[in-house]
Amino acid sequence: MEIPEKIAIFGRMYNIRDLSPMHVSEGVIGMAAYTEGTIYMDRSVDTALFLSTLWHEAVHIAQQDLLGTIDEAQARWIALFVHNLLVQNPSVLECYRRTEDERQDS
Repeated sequence: MEIPEKIAIFGRMYNIRDLSPMHVSEGVIGMAAYTEGTIYMDRSVDTALFLSTLWHEAVHIAQQDLLGTIDEAQARWIALFVHNLLVQNPSVLECYRRTEDERQDS
């Protein structure tokens, strides 16, 4: 799996870094450090869990931006919804890729 080094959320770049061994040993898979501009991830998990967790942390950042607070249950359900939507409907993602290709060609 090719893991991006950064992702943009609402125009702000967030670095993706390795989660500390201490957090991994406590069962943490991901953690968003909003003010630091970093998402910490456990890279040892399988691809599906990694991607779902990345969505989860991105939702936390969006919640912080929009609401000034986070809701763990809401983040879990939104992340699972988006992850499963894209996995079960890859043609949706292809529509975005085609749109981006068209913009680059013009």
